[in-house]
Amino acid sequence: MRDLGPARVVRLREVAVLMATLGLPGAASAGQREWQGQVQEIQLSNEELQKLDTFEAHTMAKADKVFVAKDYKRAAAEYDSFILEFPRSKAIPYALLRKARCLQLQAKRNEAIKGYAEVLDYYPNAPKYAAAALFYTGLSHWENGDDEKAMQAWSRMAEDKGYSKQPLAAWAVSRLADHLAANDHPDKAMAYRQQVAADFRRSNPEAANSAIAQVVYYCVHTKPDEPALRAFYEKVRTFGPAPRKADDRTEESRAYWAAVRDAVHRNGQFPEDQGELRRRYYSYWAGVMAGKFPDWDDFQIDMAHFQRLADKDTAKWMQRLDAQFDRYEKPDDYGRIVRWIRLYRDQKPKAMLYYNKLKFEKMANGHIRELMGAFFDELRDPEMARNTFAKLRLDDMRDDEKAGLARYLWPKDAALVKDVCMTFQDKELGQAELLRFYHSKKDAANGVPVADGLAQAPRFAKEALFKKAQLLQWSGKFAEAIAAYQQADNPPDNLWGIAECFAKTGKLDQAVAQLREVENFFKDHAPEAAMRIARLYNDAGKDKLYIAALRSVLKKYPESGQSSEAHQHLERLGIKIGGGVDAE
Repeated sequence: MRDLGPARVVRLREVAVLMATLGLPGAASAGQREWQGQVQEIQLSNEELQKLDTFEAHTMAKADKVFVAKDYKRAAAEYDSFILEFPRSKAIPYALLRKARCLQLQAKRNEAIKGYAEVLDYYPNAPKYAAAALFYTGLSHWENGDDEKAMQAWSRMAEDKGYSKQPLAAWAVSRLADHLAANDHPDKAMAYRQQVAADFRRSNPEAANSAIAQVVYYCVHTKPDEPALRAFYEKVRTFGPAPRKADDRTEESRAYWAAVRDAVHRNGQFPEDQGELRRRYYSYWAGVMAGKFPDWDDFQIDMAHFQRLADKDTAKWMQRLDAQFDRYEKPDDYGRIVRWIRLYRDQKPKAMLYYNKLKFEKMANGHIRELMGAFFDELRDPEMARNTFAKLRLDDMRDDEKAGLARYLWPKDAALVKDVCMTFQDKELGQAELLRFYHSKKDAANGVPVADGLAQAPRFAKEALFKKAQLLQWSGKFAEAIAAYQQADNPPDNLWGIAECFAKTGKLDQAVAQLREVENFFKDHAPEAAMRIARLYNDAGKDKLYIAALRSVLKKYPESGQSSEAHQHLERLGIKIGGGVDAE
């Protein structure tokens, strides 16, 4: 089947997704050729280090330390000294590579290329270093703006059986694939991406998983080809992040077809002006699925959905779904009925036909709750949702199930939340859940009485008093809120609230005193307390105290985020940054 999408758009999309995933630069202009991906530098292994004598190891460690410090000019000299002093060392290939890398990192790319050539000429059978030299040769050319020479180097790397298995090859081959895809060679690009996906599942999973995504996109969207997709699935041992053996008969594997369906869903986006391409895409995949797994509802539902997207015939879609339901209908299969109601969310009359099949006295609570959720969230019929709620057997539910139901109902219906909370076997827990609901709504009128009752229960008393205090504060009853905060006794949280209430009533000294208590007794919160004091002085127009408080933050908490904030405030005020001697 020929390419479905406008070639250039599809190729650019493929390239953009892969390059974004790999952290590669996008444009090819000379000013944008710095390598942005975090490519790990080649290092000596512990086994290689053990083969060095004491003097070699010491000298090499010194050079590596300078390299890590990014003093590349000096590091190049250190590696050169090692080469001159220990010409027979087993670490010479590494030293030559690192010396050339230092030149490249100083933007002396042409000199670096000559250095990499030494590694390739003298140590071609040391794949760890020769492959890296070839990779960095290509990278140097690419950074110089010479794409063709870069691709030549990376092509050589991709074709060499020894070099192509080295970790850096994943990046080189991926970049080569990008280049081919962008230059009208999508099939060749896919071959290289398959190579990355197969060879680097474990050694470079980031590159491998990105390549898998691109090959899947190509075989599913760009050039739909189910046999090619299946062969790739087997080659890379499934599409998941952790490779595993595919089923012996992949074509009959439900795991494989679940992956196919997921890929068709994820990759089925088309611009509005590509309606014909979209139709052909879904027509192809619906056709591929036809005749398979007749007893698998998930599969048949997806196939009907894909066919509907292809032919836009809603009547035939409903016929397919109805036929599937009737073909495998079983007595009292209420979960399946609820599922069909959800499928017909946009065809209310059809959904109600299935609703009439239900016998609530035989249904499990879980299915009734699922149906209630469908009416609330999918069919957008709150009245039917409330009617369905009334069918729930709340007495048969555990308290944790009721808590989950109540939390679900928070944004739906306050009366239903209360009804659920009143049925808890643990009455105190039910009241706590109800208080949490009213608190979330900042509903003091209903929440404060519940909090007063719950304050008598020792295990919920602190929470009840604190929430009561917040509800009172939010409703502007600051004096009552302060009293409740003091009773809550959960510092420093209640102290923050008390300070805010004092500030709202113009009692600046009392507010500052509460914040000082936080600063003095709660180390983790001290910088924020000190900064809040400064804000209070600023809000009150007490400029001298405000500046002094900012300086105090700088002096006492120099490593904190609040110190940075204080610094910025002082700079905006044009105040010289000094010590906090006058800040107390």
